[in-house]
Amino acid sequence: MADADRQRTEQRRQNWFARRRDHFLAQVVADFFSFVHSFVRLYEEYLACGIPVSGRMRMDLLDSRTGDHRQRIWEQLARMIGSETAKGELWQLKDLCHQLWPEHDQAGSVHGALFDWLVGSVFHEAMKLKENIYLLNTYGPAARRLRRLPASDPGLPRLSAMVDVEALVGSIADDAARQVEQLAILVGQASCILRILLPELADDPLVVRLIVEEDAQVQVLWGEGSQEILADMFHGSAARGYCVAGRSYVEGQWYEQALAMYKQALRCDPENREAREQTARLKAMLESVLPDNSGSCGSSGRTPGQDHPIICNHHPACRDNKP
Repeated sequence: MADADRQRTEQRRQNWFARRRDHFLAQVVADFFSFVHSFVRLYEEYLACGIPVSGRMRMDLLDSRTGDHRQRIWEQLARMIGSETAKGELWQLKDLCHQLWPEHDQAGSVHGALFDWLVGSVFHEAMKLKENIYLLNTYGPAARRLRRLPASDPGLPRLSAMVDVEALVGSIADDAARQVEQLAILVGQASCILRILLPELADDPLVVRLIVEEDAQVQVLWGEGSQEILADMFHGSAARGYCVAGRSYVEGQWYEQALAMYKQALRCDPENREAREQTARLKAMLESVLPDNSGSCGSSGRTPGQDHPIICNHHPACRDNKP
């Protein structure tokens, strides 16, 4: 009986997840954007650990001059990874990828499975890096003090004969530097695979909207604007992509955002019938809702992500007019 109850509970959980798959796919893309931004900040701290040697920069995570940067690297890793009881953005991203593209799903997307594998690899490499940075922060200062001990110190020969502490900690610093570089490679590969995966997600209007809403991040990550990516996702017709986003905004009663999408569709394809009809309809509707252009947007100006379908909390005039 207990086994049957567990099976039913698991089946209900799977059904719930399947019904919300569109939301979770968009969440993965959004979370990856956020993670890349965090990793760039970490990598900048790593680059600041360069020490000029003979006219060249040598990465030295053990040097006392790089201590502050090394500490900030650890803090950034701690935020990204988190813990079992308080998972960070990278840990949550890894778990969500596993749910969307499970290993046992042989019929699933190959690109999705590869993206899942790369994100998992990033997570495990980051865990190893975090441990090594912790060791450097904790024991690195002691290793530097050993460098300054006089050779005549009676305890030094015996200690050196047992273990070369300086070489051991130096090896950890070299490993950490290689791990940062390996992380950069893995993040770049994951970014490339996600870009290849996007056309497979064209049926998800939330992903399409996200690509438009995060145009600046898209440009930084892939060197393409959202219009170019939509054209690739929709077989050369960016206008179709903007219409998909427009329909999604209309369904959510975000009419001003919907109008902006349909206008953009018309810029890409002035003959697009849906864009022409919806632009005219939404203009008329918004003019009737906002005859005095007071800034109170009623049901039409709600910003994406707000919970209430009617009441806008974004503009002061709307908040003041709540029932």
